[in-house]
Amino acid sequence: MTDDLLSPDEVRAALRAYFADRPGLDETRLIRDGDPAVAGAGFDRERWRVLADEVGLLAMAAPEEADGLGLGLEHLTAAAEEAGASLYPGPFRASVLLAWALRAGGAATSGGDLIGDPVGHAGGVLTGTAVAGVPQAFASHVPGLRMDAEGRVSGEVRHVTHGPAADVLLAVARAPHGPAAVLVPLGGERGSVTRRAAGSVDLTATLGDLHLDAVPALPLSRPGDVATLARIGDVARLLLAAEQVGGAQGCLDHAVGYAKIRSQFGRLIGVNQAIQHRCAGMAVDVVAARALVLAAARAIDAEDERAHLLVLLAKAEASQVFGAAAEALIQVHGGIGFTWEHDAHLFYRRAKATAVLDGQPVRLRDTAVASGCLSLLAG
Repeated sequence: MTDDLLSPDEVRAALRAYFADRPGLDETRLIRDGDPAVAGAGFDRERWRVLADEVGLLAMAAPEEADGLGLGLEHLTAAAEEAGASLYPGPFRASVLLAWALRAGGAATSGGDLIGDPVGHAGGVLTGTAVAGVPQAFASHVPGLRMDAEGRVSGEVRHVTHGPAADVLLAVARAPHGPAAVLVPLGGERGSVTRRAAGSVDLTATLGDLHLDAVPALPLSRPGDVATLARIGDVARLLLAAEQVGGAQGCLDHAVGYAKIRSQFGRLIGVNQAIQHRCAGMAVDVVAARALVLAAARAIDAEDERAHLLVLLAKAEASQVFGAAAEALIQVHGGIGFTWEHDAHLFYRRAKATAVLDGQPVRLRDTAVASGCLSLLAG
């Protein structure tokens, strides 16, 4: 199936309709309130299964040999935006990244004492019946795992998304012939897995630290294939940036919606120029950040050598725009925006937490400039 049979706008519409009926904020509020319905996993498993399987979210990212559509990143980032706008707390990013990594360069097959075909072991993730976990800062994560010649991994991976409930881990391991992206089933009988809950300022993130001892794993990239590993890292960073752009859009939507109904001194606050200018500024910033994410997605799909630079700039812009939008959302709501019961602090917490993942904006821009991003102006 080619990308032109399903447009990114159709992906947006489908996900927007899904979240209109099942807002991600509903689940996030349960996390905030300590509801046992989401205890442990950090999300509603049945809702995730519907989104992943029946709505077809993961089929878009999965390779054709897994009965997927193998759509490009322009489609996947559009989906990530909608998840971010709804502050969805489920294993969206880790699952989409894993599905995309399965087709990044073909799974490495090196024989030995390895588990079987990666698509088969990821099948539960692709249908929403298994939970994928990934280190939050995958692109800049220092490998904490070592893989021996027989394909077993040992070591610690910190701040894994949905770590307490993850069935499959996507991480980077140091192998005898170089680093590799690896798929690690966490529920097998061989080896041992120790889990420890990890806290986060972001109430939408349920994290865990995992300690693995001789757990069988399968390389998703050939050990030492730095290019493929870097490409997977770029996709991880870009999906996070897309979620941030969606979060900023969510802040804008909530701010504009409130400005249309909140009256003060006998008039709607939306008629005040201070409110109008703040919302207009948010809208312009969101469009700019979305354009950078789109440019980076197209560059990765086209295997353009400038893709990495565009990803760095996109993540920097998305982090900055989301942070500013979350602050503006609180200001537009006034006193109520500072309360625990209001949703504004949930957006603010995610904005602050994700801004530091895979590099803060100033560091990413500095790296991009040092790597020659100014040449993009001449392209």
